[in-house]
Amino acid sequence: MKPKSLLKSFLLLLLLAGFLFPPASAQVVQAAPVSKPAAEVTAFDLIIAMNSLRASYGLPPLVEDPIIDAVAQSTAQIMADSQMSWHIGDVSGRLTAAGYGGGSKVWATENFAVGNQSIDEIMLVWSDAAHMLPAVTAAYCNVGAGTAKSANGMTYYILQAAYPAGKSCGDYSSSGTTTTQSGGTTNSGAGVPQLITPIKIATPDADGKIFHLVQSGQSFWAIAIAYKITIKDLKSWNNLSQDAILKTGQKLFIPGSNTAGYASPTQTGGIQLGAADAEGKIVHVVQPYQTLSTIAQAYGTSVEKLLALNSLQVDWPLRIGQELIITPSNTTPSPTLQPVQLLTPASDGKYYHTVRSGETLSWIARLYGVTVSNLMAWNGLSQASIIQPEQKLILQVTPPATVTSTALPPTATPLVFTSTPTQFPTSDLATQTPTAATPAAGQAPLLWGGIFLLAAGLGLGAFIYRRKKQGV
Repeated sequence: MKPKSLLKSFLLLLLLAGFLFPPASAQVVQAAPVSKPAAEVTAFDLIIAMNSLRASYGLPPLVEDPIIDAVAQSTAQIMADSQMSWHIGDVSGRLTAAGYGGGSKVWATENFAVGNQSIDEIMLVWSDAAHMLPAVTAAYCNVGAGTAKSANGMTYYILQAAYPAGKSCGDYSSSGTTTTQSGGTTNSGAGVPQLITPIKIATPDADGKIFHLVQSGQSFWAIAIAYKITIKDLKSWNNLSQDAILKTGQKLFIPGSNTAGYASPTQTGGIQLGAADAEGKIVHVVQPYQTLSTIAQAYGTSVEKLLALNSLQVDWPLRIGQELIITPSNTTPSPTLQPVQLLTPASDGKYYHTVRSGETLSWIARLYGVTVSNLMAWNGLSQASIIQPEQKLILQVTPPATVTSTALPPTATPLVFTSTPTQFPTSDLATQTPTAATPAAGQAPLLWGGIFLLAAGLGLGAFIYRRKKQGV
């Protein structure tokens, strides 16, 4: 065999070995597609929108105030951190405490919305009489706004409008300078970027239909608010796309309650009643804009009863997603067994209570006959701690006596409750180090087989070459 043929044979064997034993392939990591975030509504957007609406009612714009901005931002952050479903309350008091008004009595109002909404959606949420106060009340002079995102991804939007008693708009400013308001413009704070034409409600024509003639500076949400309809209905009934832009002189058909197929705006804070489970228990999950009073009214109960069933105080804010017991279960534990005897010890021999929807620390403590302070100490909790459904709480109790068959009446060992927080384990899960398997272990026989074939091929080639050279 010639050297060139030997080389070809060697290369062929190498290719065969490479086919049988491919090298570890590099993992190809595909970058996740980057989605362009939707435009977020800013505090300034809230002020501009409210001032635009205010100007459409023929009123001068509100002047942005630094103290109100700070209080509004703080309010948004507090509500977001606690995922509150309703206002904190006493906005006038909070503004006064922050220094707004210079010692004068302060009158103020607060608008809030929650979700991930467009400015159109927010303004529609604020289209009811209570939220329209900053837009239609001439007495309000100053404004501030703030936004904050909660842990569950929802954004809180806050706008506050205020004025100090006994002072005309322009006579007072937290920054120490006076401002002048005239003709829908201002030389300080957030004004209106253009002339806004007040929206006048059109009268029905001979056929009873209402058409609105768009004026310069009018927006979809301003028109929708004026006619108390949704932007979706406004665009749908006029065959307009989602990104359509209004034009001066454009005529819009305004659907009404007697228009076939018209859907009236959804009322903010509508409450969907929860159903009773197999045991007759009714639990309500708190949604945005709901309060104890609105929830109690919807279920035909009282606020006092809700407070008692859920161990709440009247001044505690509700959280979005919080579960409230409306009607307790109609079943009770067996009177022959103590509550802890209904539990099964865990693998560590300890007793744990699994938190269910609507339960509170005080309710659990009463169930097992322990104090709330001991229950918190055993579980490393504080007054600010929030327990969640399916959370396990340890009960530092002595296991009850096991009932065995005997001729004599069994003597029940009384439960002894301990209150030593140091006995609470720092972790219920043992740290385990997983053993990594060797990927190449399963390929060992194939690897040695390939080496053997390669060596045998080389040896056979060398033998044939020598025999050829010797003339054999």
